[in-house]
Formats: sequence, C-alpha cells, structure tokens
Amino acid sequence: MPNPYIAISKAKVVNAPESFAAFESVGPKVCMVTANHNGFLGFQNHVQVGVFPMGGRFGGAKMDMHHELNPIGIAQYTMWKRWEDHEEMHMEQFDSIFRLCSRCLGMVVEGPWEDVYEIVAHDMPENVGMTDVPAVLGASFMAGEEMPPVSLPYGQRVIAAGEHAVIPGKEEEFEQAVGQVMKQFKKAPGFLGYMIMRQIGASAVGSFQLEPDGIHQALQTLGDNPPSSRAGNFQLMQAEKKPTAYIVHMEWADMKSAMFGISRVVVNHKVKAIHDKALATLVQGPYITLWNPLMEDTSWREYLNDDGTVKASESVSEN
Repeated sequence: MPNPYIAISKAKVVNAPESFAAFESVGPKVCMVTANHNGFLGFQNHVQVGVFPMGGRFGGAKMDMHHELNPIGIAQYTMWKRWEDHEEMHMEQFDSIFRLCSRCLGMVVEGPWEDVYEIVAHDMPENVGMTDVPAVLGASFMAGEEMPPVSLPYGQRVIAAGEHAVIPGKEEEFEQAVGQVMKQFKKAPGFLGYMIMRQIGASAVGSFQLEPDGIHQALQTLGDNPPSSRAGNFQLMQAEKKPTAYIVHMEWADMKSAMFGISRVVVNHKVKAIHDKALATLVQGPYITLWNPLMEDTSWREYLNDDGTVKASESVSEN
C-alpha cells in the first residue's frame, strides 16, 4: 500500500476561550465535508503546548507554555491517498469549506498555510483505548509478535514536531541519519512512533492564496458569499520549499517522556554521535514544537500500516 500524503494546515490564533470554542465547533464540520472525497483517509488536529528548549538554545521556551503562547499555534493534519485528492476536494467543496473557515477568521493572527508532505519513513502504532489494551497486548503475545506501544488517542499523548531544512544534495543522507536516531528513540521510555515527512508543495486554495479577483471577492464578504473566482494563484508543486524542508513527527506517551527522550541527542554519547550525522546535513534546525492532538480520526493509521499481512491485534478487532 502506498504511503498516504499529509496536508498540514497551520495557523496562529488568539489564545482565548472563544478561539477554542470555534475550533471545536467548526473543525468537525470541516472534516465531515472533507470526508465526501473517497481519497480522504483521516485527520489529526493539534493545539500547540510548547517548544523544546534544546538545552537553552531557545532559553525563553518551555515544554508546556500553552497558557503563555499568544498567539498560539493550530496544526490540522489531513491524510490522503494521493495529493491530487486533496486538491480535488478543495475545488469540489470550495463553497462549504469557505463558509465554515470564514467563521474562524476572527481569531486568526497568521495563516492558514497548508503545506503538503510525503511520508518517506515511518513506524507508527495504531491508537487504542485503555479498555483495548489487554486484548491487543495479549493477542500480540500469543502470536509471538513484538508488543506494540500503548498509544492513547484524543489528547492523551504528546506530539513533537521537528522542523529541518537540508543542504541541497544531502536529503538522502539526512533521511537515513534521522531514521537511525528514531531507532535509538525506540529504546527510550514512552516513545510511541514517528514519521519523517518531506515537504513537496503547498495548496493554494487550502491556504486562501487565490488569484487576485478571488482574494478581493473573499475580502468583500463575511463568508456567506463564496468567491466565484476560486482558482489558486499557483500550482502545488510550485510551492516546494528549497532547501528541502522536513518535519520529523514524533509521538510520546507524555511530556516528561518527550523531554528526556529527545534530550538523548545531547546527553547520551551514542545517540549524540548518530544525531550529529543528521546535524551535519542541515541548513537550519532542528526546531521542535510540542502539540496536543485534541481531535482525530485514528483510522488513517490502518492505511499507513497496511502491508497486506494480518496482525494479531487486527484479528482481535475483527472477531
């Protein structure tokens, strides 16, 4: 099964109760509209909680500063069979998406901007609830499979997103080095999984970057009259970032697991030496932000992990 593509719509919003109320009321409806396209696989929506201080490199940052960040980051992942499916959905559902998203513009300070990524490597668990844990772990044990990490959904884990820009020509070297770092992180308490994601472009319509007539029409309404001129001002691949941009998406059981686990790149001699190979490929980074995955449809992970074999955990859920 081909890896899905991920569109990440990022914005910064006023850190106020009204913003989160709008996020919680409008977000699910946007996902309902998005699900009208058969290439849509699922979503995972996040609110920023902090920034990894990187041993004092970002000394004003804290792992948990969600009360202090203002504006505060919002990151909405949607997963797709093909990146073209994402673009088709935006055109087919333009009016509905425009009306819904316009209800949130009053809280927006920056964005939205919607980059699109391909997944170049991954090792991600499927999410389970606490009531599922005995059956899933028991089935894996009886089948002689590796015990999967217990990844809890709906705000019960922490996402660390590492941003990197890579020296041209060293992309493969970066991907291999980071993959080795992730293998070391698997030995750390609380590490759940990862994805290495390479940016391939951005969605013009998803970013509200329309042609001039469309921009003016959008500004002349409160959302009840979607623009008749709805073409994006650029093609997706024209927005590919150079130097190549990557996000290393890591999932941890809790904040302390993320803090001490990621810190191994500076306090553990072996992990430090491996991570240095990744650092040697960089123009910029890493810059690691911390996120709470408040809302998600976890079924996209089944597609991501579908290699044609039936795992013990799957046979349990089917019986």
